[in-house]
Formats: sequence, C-alpha cells, structure tokens
Amino acid sequence: MVGNKRKRRSSRPRPKKFDESKHRKIIDKLHDRMLGSELEKACDEIALDILTNYEGFEWVEKGPDFRGTPFDFFGLKNGAPYIIESKASLKSFNAPGETQKWRMQELLKRIEYLNIALLQLKLSKAEYRIFYDEEMEILFKGTKAPLDPIEEWIRERLG
Repeated sequence: MVGNKRKRRSSRPRPKKFDESKHRKIIDKLHDRMLGSELEKACDEIALDILTNYEGFEWVEKGPDFRGTPFDFFGLKNGAPYIIESKASLKSFNAPGETQKWRMQELLKRIEYLNIALLQLKLSKAEYRIFYDEEMEILFKGTKAPLDPIEEWIRERLG
C-alpha cells in the first residue's frame, strides 16, 4: 500500500529563517576552528534578536555566570518564566549534553511554573529552530544506550 502511506509527523520543530543581514559582521567572524562555547558566546546577540523579535519574548536577560549553569538566557514569554539554552553552529543544529539536560530537568522539578526552551542556530543557512516545553521531551527522553553491556564489561574486569 505504497500510495496510502501516512506521512509520519515529526515532533521536531521546523527550521525558520532569520534576517542574517543584521548580523553579517558577527557571522563573518565565525569559523570552523572556534571552540563551541566561543562560537555560542559570539552569537548571543543573534539569539537575543531571535527570542525578542521572532519568538515573542517580552524580556530576556543573560543567565547567571555560575559554574554549571545549564542555560544561557532567562526570559518571559506571555508572562511565563523560561530558562533558554542556545546552541549555535555553522552547519548543524546542536543539542545540549547529557549532564546539561539533567541539570535543566532538575531545575524544572524544583521551580514550579518554570518553562524551558532550546534555541538552535544554523548560521550558514541563517536558520533557527526552537523547542518549547513539550517538544523538549524528544531530547529529554530520547533513545538511551543500554548500560547492561557496559556494566557486564566492567564486572568481567573486576573478577
């Protein structure tokens, strides 16, 4: 039944375009050899522009500079508080690491009414996509590699 196949609905947000001309000076300074954290910091202005002018955040500020802070920005959208992680890359959409995701989830458990967003920037195409609360489930509860074979390997070596 090839003709009647249903299209599988993706739970990932679709990429959107942003006006790169406003940020041309920043984008032109970026290169493949930059550390990820250096590249992302250079893109803070782009992220702030997208959050306020494309995604409707009323207010956004840079997150605290504490060791281990698992988000880059804190803001309000429709009066609701959000922690916002921004991931920038020249050629792909990147996701937070496992420890960072765990720390974000912990904050969500501890602070009632707190929301979360992940802003991903693909600078070579002037594209972004943003995940909000429910859409983050795909990242938080994605496929996990089983620990059983690893545990068994360690136990074999321990005798």
